[in-house]
Amino acid sequence: MKRLYPLLTLVYLFFCLDSCQKEEGFVLEGEMKELASDMLLAIYDDPESKTDTIYLQNGKFIYKVNPDTFSIFRLVNDSGETIPIFANKRWHVTLKGDFHSYTIEGEGPNKEFQEFLSQTAGVTNKRQKAQIAEEFVRSHPKSFVSAYLINRYFVQVENPDEDKIKSLIQPLDGNIKDCRILSTVLRSLKDENDKKRNNTEYLNYFSAKARDGKYVSWNNAKHKYTLVNFWATWNSESVEQRDSLFELVKEFKGKGVRVLNFSLDYDKKAWERFCKKDSEQWIEICDTKAWDNQIIKQMNFLQIPSNVLINGSRRIEGTNLYGDNLRRKLKELTDKEKK
Repeated sequence: MKRLYPLLTLVYLFFCLDSCQKEEGFVLEGEMKELASDMLLAIYDDPESKTDTIYLQNGKFIYKVNPDTFSIFRLVNDSGETIPIFANKRWHVTLKGDFHSYTIEGEGPNKEFQEFLSQTAGVTNKRQKAQIAEEFVRSHPKSFVSAYLINRYFVQVENPDEDKIKSLIQPLDGNIKDCRILSTVLRSLKDENDKKRNNTEYLNYFSAKARDGKYVSWNNAKHKYTLVNFWATWNSESVEQRDSLFELVKEFKGKGVRVLNFSLDYDKKAWERFCKKDSEQWIEICDTKAWDNQIIKQMNFLQIPSNVLINGSRRIEGTNLYGDNLRRKLKELTDKEKK
């Protein structure tokens, strides 16, 4: 019997180690209603940009990851609606409801975000909800939820109030300011010693999904410059201008330039009939929001064709550039990259 003790000890240690490994990870357990698809995306914002696919069965799922550090990601459905989730080692979070009304239970900022959800339950007025968000941020300077709320209710809006954004960010703890959600915002704000910048010097972050269902990555070293081009099947001039860009893409192949053709169509079938084949440099997008598109609102575009050229940090390099003007600008930018 004594000979069995070493073996039993090894078996016991094995199960202990296995149990410890399981506890190290993050677990999100969900039960969602009214989903049009059996798939959700987990789009990470911090500390790096990446995307995972989550598959559901009868509206339920268990998503397990082993984060190296604290992470923030968004659950995204087919309609582009989002739910923020905060992940860390050994945390277990549960999510129940639908994308319009849900509850979150779990450690860390998830608990704090549920506090905000409870405060805004039944509130439909955008201005009133933004006021509640502001009060939450000012009373939670150490919470990553504050970073999310600043971006959601004060940055991703039609006319961002730069002074309000700065006043909300300034009192936050340093580690909150350093998260990727806010670091991009801070780069777009004026420095104290600078003259006031135009609010449209940087393009706000936005989610865009191509025809293959994958979200467009903004952290891609291959594409240093992106032309976001607006067109619609019902506008012949915009169709012509979009088609003219195809030759430009060939000309600048391998030089870090791509084109995102954003359609303002409501009819996806009509849009698809006009689309060219997608590639790394040429991407066709249609969210059926037409003139409610958030970039259209931010840039105050009142007609199509229109476009905006941005760099890898979403800094605006030019607007409404076509033909020789666009070619010269791209050559100028890509020549600088060589140097």
